[in-house]
Amino acid sequence: MSRMSGNFERIPASMARILGGQAGKADGLGKSGAQVVLFDDYVLKVRPADGWDTVDTQILLWLEGKAPVPRVAAHEVEDGLDWLLMTRVRGQELCKPAVMENPALLLDCMAEALHILWSIPVEDCPFERPVNDILAHAEEAILTGRFDASDCEPETFGPRGFESPKALLDWLKENLPAQKRVLTHGDFCLPNLFTDGKRFTGFIDVGNAGIGDRWMDLALGWRSLKHNSDGHYGHVYPNIDPDDLFRAAGVPKDEEKLRYYILLDELN
Repeated sequence: MSRMSGNFERIPASMARILGGQAGKADGLGKSGAQVVLFDDYVLKVRPADGWDTVDTQILLWLEGKAPVPRVAAHEVEDGLDWLLMTRVRGQELCKPAVMENPALLLDCMAEALHILWSIPVEDCPFERPVNDILAHAEEAILTGRFDASDCEPETFGPRGFESPKALLDWLKENLPAQKRVLTHGDFCLPNLFTDGKRFTGFIDVGNAGIGDRWMDLALGWRSLKHNSDGHYGHVYPNIDPDDLFRAAGVPKDEEKLRYYILLDELN
């Protein structure tokens, strides 16, 4: 490993050769648990070597040439850490005020992003994201006491919601809707989608991408629009109607599937 200035005393030599010793800036946005450092043309993502970023790297490599995603510049596992250096997507996140104040651009970018994903053939995609696997992981977390409900929507549990995470899990098992297999992003929210101010420019955080139902992304995109416009994150954008996502994407709103996949994400 080689020394560098910035957030890490040492990084793998393959990455040091690419970065040339330049210092980066830590990025605190996101909930992946990884340390993320931004450089002018690259993003460095570091986390314990538990297999997560290895999958992330494999998905990026599979998506190269199929969708606008970061290019893997180098990937190393050293000293118990998983290091991923990738190119930086140009533009700004759709959650930025300049984009939120332009609903036409915002919705056009979200619709374009969805249709890019749905247009990619999935016959040879090695990454599956079936609902039954999500439910199995959730059940294990609930039964072992590892499930944390603190990040759930206020109405999910309690007097007007489900009695407990186990009750929600049982409901999700019993009400699984019919599936339509497409490529899904897995975390289709505004901070993971970029624009240059004219059109959609790329995806980031594709570690949960794989074959699933299109309502996985539609539901999370709808919720992200809602939270980013209704004051949930501190600012209100009154000209944004989350339901416009369905019109922009050309998909009729399905209240049952929308509710199902938002509730599924509560356990994810």
